[in-house]
Amino acid sequence: MIPNALRGPLFGRLGFRLMTAVAIALTPLALLAYIQTDKFESEAQARWRSALLGETLLAATPQIDLISRARGLAAATAATVLPVLGDTAACTGVMKKLTARDDMITFAGFIPTDGNMTCASTGKPFSFANSPDLLRLNSDPRPAMTVNPKGPISGESVLIFSQPVIDETGTVLGYVSLSVPHRALAQRTSTSQDDSLPSAEPLALVTFDGDGTVLTAVYGIATVAERLPAARPLADFVGKPPMTFVARTPSGDMRTFAVLAIVPEQLYLLGSWPVNVANDTSLSGVVPLWVIPLAMWVASMLVAWLTAEHQVLRHVRALRRSIIAFAGGSRTVAPPDLADAPNELRDVGDAYERMMSSVIRDEAELENSLHQKGMLLREVHHRVKNNLQLIASIMNLQMRKSVTPEARHLLKGLHDRVMSLATVHRELYQTSGLADVEADELLQTIVAQVMRMGASSERQLETRTSFDRIRLTPDQAVPLSLMLTEALTNALKHSGQRKDAGATSLSVSFHHAAPGRAVLEVTNLMAAASDPNGTSAVDSTGLGQQLLAAFASQLSGVLEVGVRDGTYVVRLDFPVQVAVPEGDADSADGWIAAPS
Repeated sequence: MIPNALRGPLFGRLGFRLMTAVAIALTPLALLAYIQTDKFESEAQARWRSALLGETLLAATPQIDLISRARGLAAATAATVLPVLGDTAACTGVMKKLTARDDMITFAGFIPTDGNMTCASTGKPFSFANSPDLLRLNSDPRPAMTVNPKGPISGESVLIFSQPVIDETGTVLGYVSLSVPHRALAQRTSTSQDDSLPSAEPLALVTFDGDGTVLTAVYGIATVAERLPAARPLADFVGKPPMTFVARTPSGDMRTFAVLAIVPEQLYLLGSWPVNVANDTSLSGVVPLWVIPLAMWVASMLVAWLTAEHQVLRHVRALRRSIIAFAGGSRTVAPPDLADAPNELRDVGDAYERMMSSVIRDEAELENSLHQKGMLLREVHHRVKNNLQLIASIMNLQMRKSVTPEARHLLKGLHDRVMSLATVHRELYQTSGLADVEADELLQTIVAQVMRMGASSERQLETRTSFDRIRLTPDQAVPLSLMLTEALTNALKHSGQRKDAGATSLSVSFHHAAPGRAVLEVTNLMAAASDPNGTSAVDSTGLGQQLLAAFASQLSGVLEVGVRDGTYVVRLDFPVQVAVPEGDADSADGWIAAPS
């Protein structure tokens, strides 16, 4: 069952329901596409991060080699000077040879644990007794790298490599110290041929220790702060796995950074790259991940809708328009063209065409049958009218041959009643529908006929009529016509008793009284000598009064006959019947009374 809320102009359309079904069917595929896209993006990001970290490591290869070489020289020198520590000249000679042989070493010396250095490549003694670096080395004697923005010997920014000198007993005698100037690191970086990254050198290559202190900087340690991420101190990366991220520098530039450990907890490398490195290789940098699955979902729905529109919906609409027009009464509508429709719709179209042909044929036969029935019924009314007129003519001949006034009076009453019946059948004969009669036309004809028959040279008749347009069934038209004839006859009898010379004035009205009811009223101003009860004009047998009561009973109406303020009144209030289809279960005679 479809809820009523989904039966509106939009939700009830076949196209909308098909699109909804397709959307539901494609939703799992869209979710799967999103998952696959996310997985692909994750793999691409992982490959990009690995490539960027590798490229950063490759770009820092000269600096890493320099640091490794310096650390190795420090360890080798510590082993070399151990035998000559007692000979200051020999120890100084070793240090001078080292600086002379290697250009990257600007200073070499042995610093005892008390800080009073006598063995140095400069040949001059120097005291480090109060140096914080010496105090730190004494508390934790191990190989170390420190940075001094202004070396005490060279006066420039240097990277100091310290190596403890230990004798056979394990006693720390002092430390070999080698100084490498930062300017030695100012050289071009190595670049790879990795196609996944653009050919661009990093903005900065920085090494830092486990405390977050910068050890080396390719472009100078003095300006290194301007090239680092502004919101993340270097100490935050210590102990963390290799990572890449995008951040803003203190100058406001967006850069891509790569951080990895060279010696965990001791030496780390940070590279800064142009931000387009990430944007060029990352799909999520161009569009959000959900855009592609959504676009595929929408495209699939569009293809499904176009297919449904071309194969089904347009044919269904054409068939619907034709059916609606045919059901609305149009019999000239052409069947829809379903030549390129699917077989099922073509079968429906063929069945619809056969149904149209059958309905049109049956309607033609029914119309022909009704026409023949109407012609026969008209002929019946015509023959009845002719027979009644023949009977009236015979009565008229008999009335002329009658000797007594009583006989002529009786024959004239019968003659008028027969002519009223003939008038009704003539109206039925002239009516096109044959199902009911225009009461205003019928009553007007009867009034004219009675007035014509009742007029004479001694009496002038003046008649006022007022009729509403009311249709009556034949079962009501016949008794109503006879009742009007009888009422007019009685009214003329009353008017015949007037003694004044004025014209006889009759008033006949037939109008709606209430929904489903009608009122017939005949009035006549009585003569002065008339019976105030209104009964003197009725024939002595009382037949007229009985006929009025009988006709009123046949019409299921309420009859009033009498004198009201010197006026003779005949008034009938009755329900009007309306036609119902033949064979209706509620009315065997085909007519029912209108609701009152």
